[in-house]
Amino acid sequence: MKRITLFASLALASCLTVSAQRTPTHPLDIQDAKFENLPNYLEAWLKGEMKQPQGVSEIDDQFFISRVRPLERIKDGDYQVRQGVKRDRKMCLWTPLDDPTAQWKALPRYCFEGDNFSLWSYIDIHGNWTSPWIRSTAGLTDVAHKNGVSVGTLMSIPFGNSVYLTSWRSDVYSRVLFRLTQKRGDKYLYAEPLVRMMKYYGINGIGFNSEFRTSSSVMTQLSEFFVACHKEAEKLNWKFEVHWYDGTSDDGQIHFDGGLGYHNQKIFGDKDNIATDMLFANYNWGPSHLSGSVNTAKRLGRSSFDYYAGFDIQGRGLRQASWSALLDNDISIGFWGAHKQSLIHQSATDNGTSDIAIQKTYLKKQELMFSGGYNNPGLLPAINTDCNLANASLKSFHGLATFLTAKSTIQQVPFVSRFNLGNGLSFRKDGKVTFNHKWYNLNTQDYMPTWRWWITDGADQVNTGNINSLAKAELTFDDAYWGGSCLSISGQTAFSRVKLFKTMLEVKPDYEFSVTYKTIADKDTHAKFFVALKDHVTEYKEVALPAVEAVGEWKTFTVKASDLGLAAGDKVAMMGLVVENTPANYELRVGEMALRDNAKDFATATPTIKKVEILRGRYNACDFKIQYASKEESGWEKTYNDEVGTWYYEIYFQQKDQPVQLLTATTSWAAYVVDAPMVSGADKRDCRFGVRAVSPDGKKGSDIVWSEYKEVAYDQPLSDVVADRPVIKPNEEFTLKYLDDMVPAAQSWKLKNAVTGAVVAQSESGTSAKFAVPTEGTYDLVVMDSNGKESVIRGKVKVTPEATGAVPQITDITADKTTEKVGQNVTYTYEGRLGEGKASRGLEITDPKMFRIPGDVQQGKSYSYALWFKADKFSHDSQGTNLINKNSIHDKWPHNNWGDLWVTIRPEWQGHRTKHEANEISFNTMGWTAHDNPYEDVMSTGYNVTPGVWNHIVVTQDEGNMQKIYFNGRKVADHSFANSKRREDVAQSDPRIDANKVADIFIGGGGVYKSGFNGVIDEVQVWSKPLSDDEVLRAMKGYKEGEVPADLKAYFTFEDVDGMKFKNIGSAGRTYDGSVVVVAGSGGENTSSASYVDQKPNNDVLGFPGVVGTYEIKTVPTWTLGDGVISSSTDKTAVVTYAAPGKKNVTLKLKNGWGEAEKTVDEIVEITSEANAIDAVDAQLGFSVYPNPFVESVNMRFADNGRYTVNVLGTTGALLQSNSFEAAQGQVVNVAITGTKGMYLVQVLKNGKVYKTVKVVKK
Repeated sequence: MKRITLFASLALASCLTVSAQRTPTHPLDIQDAKFENLPNYLEAWLKGEMKQPQGVSEIDDQFFISRVRPLERIKDGDYQVRQGVKRDRKMCLWTPLDDPTAQWKALPRYCFEGDNFSLWSYIDIHGNWTSPWIRSTAGLTDVAHKNGVSVGTLMSIPFGNSVYLTSWRSDVYSRVLFRLTQKRGDKYLYAEPLVRMMKYYGINGIGFNSEFRTSSSVMTQLSEFFVACHKEAEKLNWKFEVHWYDGTSDDGQIHFDGGLGYHNQKIFGDKDNIATDMLFANYNWGPSHLSGSVNTAKRLGRSSFDYYAGFDIQGRGLRQASWSALLDNDISIGFWGAHKQSLIHQSATDNGTSDIAIQKTYLKKQELMFSGGYNNPGLLPAINTDCNLANASLKSFHGLATFLTAKSTIQQVPFVSRFNLGNGLSFRKDGKVTFNHKWYNLNTQDYMPTWRWWITDGADQVNTGNINSLAKAELTFDDAYWGGSCLSISGQTAFSRVKLFKTMLEVKPDYEFSVTYKTIADKDTHAKFFVALKDHVTEYKEVALPAVEAVGEWKTFTVKASDLGLAAGDKVAMMGLVVENTPANYELRVGEMALRDNAKDFATATPTIKKVEILRGRYNACDFKIQYASKEESGWEKTYNDEVGTWYYEIYFQQKDQPVQLLTATTSWAAYVVDAPMVSGADKRDCRFGVRAVSPDGKKGSDIVWSEYKEVAYDQPLSDVVADRPVIKPNEEFTLKYLDDMVPAAQSWKLKNAVTGAVVAQSESGTSAKFAVPTEGTYDLVVMDSNGKESVIRGKVKVTPEATGAVPQITDITADKTTEKVGQNVTYTYEGRLGEGKASRGLEITDPKMFRIPGDVQQGKSYSYALWFKADKFSHDSQGTNLINKNSIHDKWPHNNWGDLWVTIRPEWQGHRTKHEANEISFNTMGWTAHDNPYEDVMSTGYNVTPGVWNHIVVTQDEGNMQKIYFNGRKVADHSFANSKRREDVAQSDPRIDANKVADIFIGGGGVYKSGFNGVIDEVQVWSKPLSDDEVLRAMKGYKEGEVPADLKAYFTFEDVDGMKFKNIGSAGRTYDGSVVVVAGSGGENTSSASYVDQKPNNDVLGFPGVVGTYEIKTVPTWTLGDGVISSSTDKTAVVTYAAPGKKNVTLKLKNGWGEAEKTVDEIVEITSEANAIDAVDAQLGFSVYPNPFVESVNMRFADNGRYTVNVLGTTGALLQSNSFEAAQGQVVNVAITGTKGMYLVQVLKNGKVYKTVKVVKK
């Protein structure tokens, strides 16, 4: 018997459970320098003794060396969307570009979610808040330099610290600054090596979180040192900057909100002695501060645009009463927020916390923030002083384009953009997936459209009257020509001009423009490519994009500059697309737009592989780093990629005797790969690693350079265990096995009662184990691996009632005879288990959806919350995944995010006493203020959740603040939290709580720092008392309606849905029905504009299999019979006739909601033929066929009335055609047989049963 098992599907699920993280689940294998070692490193750098910082290998240092030359932005011939916007106003994004742990920065990684900021055209400085002096990942510096943006690093001095330039102070900031400011005579010894180091790594700025205290003499020394650095930078032809938070003033004291004046002019500097390039104002500025700062800058001979009006986007969003004052004052703009992640990125959870939801929302959030609420810089809303970071609020935001012009560096040929954002759900080249794995590597980000999105109508206008009739443009991860994303233009429009790129590209007649595109709905593109020339940007030269040969396939169209009417020396200032007369289902995807000189030889250097580090080897994959060089470098020489004719490097991998695989690309001289796919096998471990340099036009390049074959050690066995069925019945044998087919045999396998811990079954050494358990219940799997280390999968096995159904079983298939003639009945019978029953319904929860229970069903501090849940996967944010929350969007931060209570599935966490594994559960209540961390005494320590496994959770509290957690019926936490409070009590003294609103109860749903739950829930219970140990065990089994205990106030089984509501069968009644909702209009920490919106629930899913419900488990048989036809079937039997002789095989598949079983029996019956029975005309049966042989058709005469079906079969029994009709007595029916010459079988069925089979010959 062949049972269709869950092994394969669970193997896939095991991979998927870790694939949607904001922080990678794989290790960080790239080491960085420590800030405190900077003085020693600088000293060694100065002496030429050390090339890499302490603790950083040569290969790892490559990930911090920028290989992209900083490009200048277009100046001559520049133009603006809106006249009157100050061209010289600047923007600083003084935010992190990082993950929630502040560890990954812009390093390459193998998850999809990551900060891929892409609106570089509007900013001038990225302050890089979490990158310490003097280290910035090349992922950020490369893409920033490509777009003409300066990159900073930060000295993050805590508020109020004292800093003095002495060697004996204990704080690292004083020691570092003391060393840096050493002088010999009038010369600062470290000014030149500091700038030279910054140039080597590609870093422009040193930033200060300057809210420290010191002396005026220290401030003088620092100012003079910064001036010296600027002068050294001029000699080295490097853009050096100081970024200073306007807190610590010239006298060494903290002086916020004074603007630029006499108190801070020295740290700012004058035109001949520039100290600070970005002086970032605190957030309480107004018109007088701005005008005074302008006057002071003029007095100092400096541009007032070097003073930045600061916005605290963490604490205030975009709320600022004095936005309009920026129109009247030449002051730049700076955003701060926050300490670990950019708030623009972190708050992108408006539509859920899955990776794709965050990425889509983040794109839209950037566009609304910069391009305004209409998503079009050509049409901006009026200035709005009261916006938060929610996309719903940003739709009325005036947009930073009100104050800033979009800038571009695109002024060199070749120009190529593939609209790749620097991450993807898979990696593609030429439209084909080459590595089916999520990835992030920001330095691969292409030139992005300069404006997002400047779209106009046929009159080249955009206004409130036509904005909704224009096409929609967006960047999408649904497809890619190269990398992970592409451009999509969609929607119905009469005419839309999509202006994509600001350029200044000098052309020659034979230069070639190209567009690579595909259509989704029909072959017609409805599109034209256009360019406009310098000083003539409203005069367009257009050419139609031809129709595609096949919908959904990429096509490349090329056109010479001369064919567009361009002459030598013409300068293309704009490129874009026109779409017109498009239908409602229109979509055009653009994978590449380019201008190339095909005659140009880039002399792309062939790289040399310097080192390969194999990090880990698993049965089906390996992780590695590879270093290479396109030029040998000596001393402190640094080579840019354009010096060696290279745009980027492709990274290849090949397992011996397997195909070559392209895995990723990078601009760095080292690459990092996780999960390079391998074929399993101990004799298949030889692999080689390759690199290819790609020329700047993206078409040419070097050959692949390969390492020698290296053996990939199998040194990371996986402990994942899969089962061969989803539900198990008492005494039913089942198999558990390692997913990893190379893992050494475990020493032992045990099943333990989840409540008592008693061993109920065990198996000896092996890579799999068979069990049968007689008693219903929940059981933990304990496996001792080959090294003697135990691992526990909590609740892995559920033995459930027969009444809820089971996976079907087929034990035997028999035939009532071994031989029979053609056309005669054969009866098949099978034995086995149908597995039919009635299972519980669950409720599907997919982030951002959550199940909402009216909060006032539970009052006071005495309660229990309980439910069964099965997680599909986890995509933990920094604090984990929400399971249960009782809070309100009507409260202010932080209560709106945590509230009365929160039960969270946590990521791995280092506690005070122990290191907690991922997916343990924490229980916290109001009064716990260390929100970043759980209360370690009330955690399911040692009891963690496995995706795909049903688990039961109960949390309780009593009036004495005793808190407990029960995991699968076992008490795993029991501790008193003395400071536990209720929201309604705290509201009397805390104005952040809206006492007029109830904090509802939610299952699932994301929040700030917390992801939303994805999976199925069942048997949700809210009690008005803390349950006892025995009551917990009883509650796990559920209750019938009418037998619900009085203390069970809210109880949801999800068996029936009443419109959008689920009936509360708890004692509190229908007033407290539950519903599925999402939070709309939320953005980050501010939920004041948010609301709960009902969603259609889905309870058509299997719930916890241990409870009987209304979900019918019905088993359906499917027979595979070759040329056999079923004439009738009953329970476990099928009556079959065959049209052709031969030995027959039979296959039966039984399938129901829990799974399927399949069994094949070969040669179960032999069908024979009798020539006379086929060839003769049988008048006694009232049926004749003539002529025979025939030319085109045969006549059939029927002696009796009836419903007839005539099947024409080939000699192998294959059905060729079929006709059905009613025939009267004596009627002759003509049937055309359309096949080629030869023999056919004509099978006649009367009233559904085989009546006669006749052999006929076509001449």
